[in-house]
Amino acid sequence: MSELVEKTNDTAVITLQGELDVNNVDNLKSAIEAELQEGTGKILVDLKNVSYMDSAALGVLVSGLKRARLANAQFKLANVTGNVENIFKLTRLTKFFEIYTSVDEAVESF
Repeated sequence: MSELVEKTNDTAVITLQGELDVNNVDNLKSAIEAELQEGTGKILVDLKNVSYMDSAALGVLVSGLKRARLANAQFKLANVTGNVENIFKLTRLTKFFEIYTSVDEAVESF
């Protein structure tokens, strides 16, 4: 998995790529924690180019959502499609996350 964090105003867009699993999920966790520690009020995780996600990755996203709420920050997801979308539906996590079809749509919703 590779990641890129872009910041505009008070929004951080974390763009992920490749497989997101137990072997590399610490990078995502660190990126989310760094944004929250910096006081970023709006965090968006773009999953457009993620081909695979395991339970460890889901755990990091759920933890990120919880931590964001405790910090009075917003945490949203964009481009959840294909296999990743199926995982979110099977685990019913679609009920907990705000999920948007594009980064632009998600940024506008903040």
